[in-house]
Amino acid sequence: MQFYSAVLVVIGIVGVFAIESGVHQLPIQLIGDLEQDLRPLVVDSNQLSTDGYDVYPGQFPYHARLFTEREGLGGTVLTDGSLITPNYILTRAAGRNLTTYGYAILGIGDGSSKETQQKINFSRNATQLHPIHDIATVRLDHPVTFTKYVQPIRLPRLSDSRTYEMMEGTNVGMSYQRPAREGPLIYLRNQIMSNDGCNKQHPYRSILSNEICTNAYVGGALCGEVYGSGLIVEDENGSTLVGVMSAIYGCDLNYPMIFYRLSEYREWISTNSDYVFDF
Repeated sequence: MQFYSAVLVVIGIVGVFAIESGVHQLPIQLIGDLEQDLRPLVVDSNQLSTDGYDVYPGQFPYHARLFTEREGLGGTVLTDGSLITPNYILTRAAGRNLTTYGYAILGIGDGSSKETQQKINFSRNATQLHPIHDIATVRLDHPVTFTKYVQPIRLPRLSDSRTYEMMEGTNVGMSYQRPAREGPLIYLRNQIMSNDGCNKQHPYRSILSNEICTNAYVGGALCGEVYGSGLIVEDENGSTLVGVMSAIYGCDLNYPMIFYRLSEYREWISTNSDYVFDF
């Protein structure tokens, strides 16, 4: 267990700052009602921890950043998501039983230019939440314009029964060298684990069939994960979105990263968006 020598809590748009020996510290953000999210840049004592690799504009044209206002609670919740059609983003639920609205930014890359970006609002009740699990679809107020920098990503085909075990999975995160709204994207590639292997590495989670894990010991421990960001695999047909980030741990811990396995949610996604699955 780690101990912090100083903690400052600011009420409103909530931030918590900590100072710890051996860690380059940045803000702890409260995301959701109770979750506390520690995101240092690099942990000196952990050789697996990494700030990832810089993203260049157009490298992940489906990646979206969502800023969600939650009425009655105040503040803005930052999540990431993936564009799956011109009208819909797939992400993690930012709030349950709440009226939410906000905007999405697409076409983000290295943070050096806004010329590639599209900012599109989403209205109240535009978010559809899974009845049990924290995934969501968000309907944009108007369709995106497809460019080199903004493109949708495909989901697993109906006939795709792969577990993706031992494949390389890419996850896009956020650099904390600049403020969250302006900072560039980063990414990391990790080996996808079997669920049995993930259970053996995880000290207190039971990994279920609707979840998919990546191995910090094969690829490193990314220090800039964001809820809702996608897990992507590449094959001869191109990029496929196979997971949505559901659990984040400090990168001083080498726990597997956990995603919702999207092949388990194809029927729900089809019902709650205009995505049409290929066979």
